[in-house]
Amino acid sequence: MVLPKQFPWYPECVPDELKVGRFWVGCDQRKVPLVAGSHRRASSTNPRTWRSFRTACDAYDAGHHAGVGRIIMAPYVGVDLDHCRDPQTRQIDPDALETLQLLDSYSEVSASGRGVKVWIRGDLDRSYVKSGLEVYKGGRYFATTGQLLSQFPAAIAPRQREIDELVRREFPRYGERRPSDLARTTYNGPPIDLADVLAGAEVLYEVPDDMGRKFRVRCPFADQHSDPDDLSGSYVGQMASGTIWFHCWHSHCSSRSWRDFRDRIALKAKKLSLIRRGIYQ
Repeated sequence: MVLPKQFPWYPECVPDELKVGRFWVGCDQRKVPLVAGSHRRASSTNPRTWRSFRTACDAYDAGHHAGVGRIIMAPYVGVDLDHCRDPQTRQIDPDALETLQLLDSYSEVSASGRGVKVWIRGDLDRSYVKSGLEVYKGGRYFATTGQLLSQFPAAIAPRQREIDELVRREFPRYGERRPSDLARTTYNGPPIDLADVLAGAEVLYEVPDDMGRKFRVRCPFADQHSDPDDLSGSYVGQMASGTIWFHCWHSHCSSRSWRDFRDRIALKAKKLSLIRRGIYQ
């Protein structure tokens, strides 16, 4: 049996408070979560697939998994700074370093070596994600390395004021944007019917929104998410100006537009049609 190439793992450096309880999973090289000690897929929203810290460590030591991970849930918030560290020089870019200094809590090098993950004590109304920065209140897991950054605390610190400041700074609400920002959202092309964009999509429900119409949907790219069974964080909408938009909180979808959403839905519909006709398997 070929054993997976493993991520760095220093369990002795993981804060003791994270080790308590059954909140741990294994993961493969793609960081897909697995039930520790098995090849079954785990879910960051299904506690029945979580195991103890010891079980996850034993599975890693036995070579069953590429890495281990810890579920993010209250009273913790997880902050993921992606593509901000040079694995060779170990230098962190200035913007990410400013965020790390603001949070000043347990911080560790990510499994790829190119990012940093921070654990704090705090609470948020929801998760916030954009390219390069992900802030999770729950419903996710972090692949964990224990490869701590020694210039920051070895323990998890309470940082409610700091995380609120980070969210205000990095994720301004529509109503807080400058008029010039809103002006750039004006749509000047031919009219587009939102129903046409949503045709063939799995729409879960409509969400009240002051800026226009907004629907929560199952992301058509869910098979590329770290947790394909997770339904959270995918929306399609149309602003009063006519602008169509698509947003998914998962990092794999951070650069995708509503056209990508529409094209993916159309491709799936075409494949389904060919399967039904016996042309495609």
